[in-house]
Amino acid sequence: MSQSRTMRRRRLARALRQYRATSGMSGEDAAKALLCGSGTISRMENGDSSDPLRVRDALRLYGAPEAVVDDMVAIALETRKRNKPGTVRRPYQDVVPKRLAEYYELEDEAAMVSMLEGECVPGLIQTRAYARALISTWDPHVSDDEVDRLLSIRMDRQERLLDDRPLKLRVVLGEAALLTEVGGQEVLRAQLDQLATLAHDVANVQVRILPFSSGARPALGRNFTILSFPNDADPDVIFAESVTYFVLEDETAEVDRFRDAYNQLWNMALDESRSARLIEQAASAIK
Repeated sequence: MSQSRTMRRRRLARALRQYRATSGMSGEDAAKALLCGSGTISRMENGDSSDPLRVRDALRLYGAPEAVVDDMVAIALETRKRNKPGTVRRPYQDVVPKRLAEYYELEDEAAMVSMLEGECVPGLIQTRAYARALISTWDPHVSDDEVDRLLSIRMDRQERLLDDRPLKLRVVLGEAALLTEVGGQEVLRAQLDQLATLAHDVANVQVRILPFSSGARPALGRNFTILSFPNDADPDVIFAESVTYFVLEDETAEVDRFRDAYNQLWNMALDESRSARLIEQAASAIK
């Protein structure tokens, strides 16, 4: 499968950061040598700017091998091209903020997604009614048309779980999500039934419940996602969001911290069979 423009752009930005760091040059030093502002260096290293000539000059300045220079210049040239007429383009950029759209595109490339969610079932395994209830109440200013578009995107993302390259999904879910009546009791009951079915019948989906009795734990009060990719050259990416911002992080030290926390949480949570029983009990308790 060919990589998306988002993935290639991130690989280019990462190469620029890493080779500059290895060279010992600061962003200001690089900017002075390349006759540009330090903001330009920052934008290049964040994936927001990819002028091919500047990419070439920067990597040569940092001492990167010519093979790397050639590869990164090719990526820079490719990412500057417009989509060809008739190209089918997912509508993410037209509906959601840039960073969130970038996350969705990376998610589509991933081989495995590891999620921590404390209060709500994550979007990749939500029922349509549950998703609609969440989307429509998340932002009181969102219009009915926007709700429909966001819901369509969410349902579209779920296709990765069952397509010809099925996404492996691991979820650590707080027990509170089994009790929070998103959309009312009927909607929650249907959501729990679907969650139990996925846990039982879909081999690439693993769900573990983190019970209230687990007490204090890593990342308490936070949700995050780890994206892992089929190509070893592409490091894991961490995604975290709040009401007002979205963060994507692929720096090794930060990724390692989140991965260690996730592994601890995975081991603290109930195993899959005990989690499935708890989900079924929560569903049965709804009258």
